[in-house]
Amino acid sequence: MVILGSYSLITQKFDLLPYSLFLVGILTLVIGLIELKKDRKSFWGYINIGASAFVIFVVIYTSQFS
Repeated sequence: MVILGSYSLITQKFDLLPYSLFLVGILTLVIGLIELKKDRKSFWGYINIGASAFVIFVVIYTSQFS
């Protein structure tokens, strides 16, 4: 993720930005699942899973129109 972001900033080519955003969505999903495993009624676990679902939806939706 850091490598993709750094490459985009240095070269000013933003073609790889959807891949970086997709990785952020997967990372947030994993963090949410870890939070839910720690505590069965974790509020932040559900928030992370919802945020990751939104990010992955946006990546898929915007990649169709590029």
